[in-house]
Amino acid sequence: MSEKEDIEVLKEKVEELLKKDNSVDEGKILQAFIENKDGENLFSFLLRNYVHAVFSEEEAIEHWKHIVLNSEELSKKLERPVGITLALVDYFTNENRIFDSPLLVEVHIFKQTEKLAMVDGLTGVFNRRYMDVSLKKEKNRCDRYEKKFSVLIIDIDDFKKFNDIYGHLFGDRVLQITAQTIREGIRNEDVLCRYGGEEFLVILPETDIEGAELLGNRLCKFVREKNFLAENKITVSIGAATYPDFGDTEEKVIGEADKALYKAKKSGKNCCCRASV
Repeated sequence: MSEKEDIEVLKEKVEELLKKDNSVDEGKILQAFIENKDGENLFSFLLRNYVHAVFSEEEAIEHWKHIVLNSEELSKKLERPVGITLALVDYFTNENRIFDSPLLVEVHIFKQTEKLAMVDGLTGVFNRRYMDVSLKKEKNRCDRYEKKFSVLIIDIDDFKKFNDIYGHLFGDRVLQITAQTIREGIRNEDVLCRYGGEEFLVILPETDIEGAELLGNRLCKFVREKNFLAENKITVSIGAATYPDFGDTEEKVIGEADKALYKAKKSGKNCCCRASV
């Protein structure tokens, strides 16, 4: 296949991606794409509409090739059609980390329809579905390059009392403040997700168990010192585990981190415990 034919095929695939999104903005971009399909700098123009960054046409073409492939892989993993927005976010936050933080990409290109697929609506951090995809990708990367990654499972101590004493709206605010504090205390490359209920999970690329435990204890301190409640401080308990030291699958590593979390609870809460062999 010639380079010209390759570009024509890419145009068709990108157009199909655009058609999978349903928002008004996507409709306008799709129309502009169709009208300028044979124009110069088509791919850099299209990319700029989403990420607000300037690329040469050659760079943009290479990015779009990978974005299209990423959308196909995500569709298989999530077992549903994936539109252009989700494929872009995942590509620029996991496959090609051009931006400093996933949050920067979120500001530029998350649309409300795709936020429901990737972001927890209450806390604004990534949700369980995105966590599962990210863990698989991190495991595959570590297997390929013989690296390690760690996870932290973070549970808000005595969360039920906040709901019982102050009401559920106040409990929601506790979740939001805790998520914000955790996000401020981790690195740009770390991935924060809401694991469920009052629990969060942080994926720590290229981090061993010592580094994970150190960060976990620092996060406990950050949360405890947050001046949110005058009488009852928010505290968290954290369990840490590392792949592949504590399991040969992401599920096993999470299971070990969960056991370590239970140990932290039994040790008086407000602390981080590491998994043990």
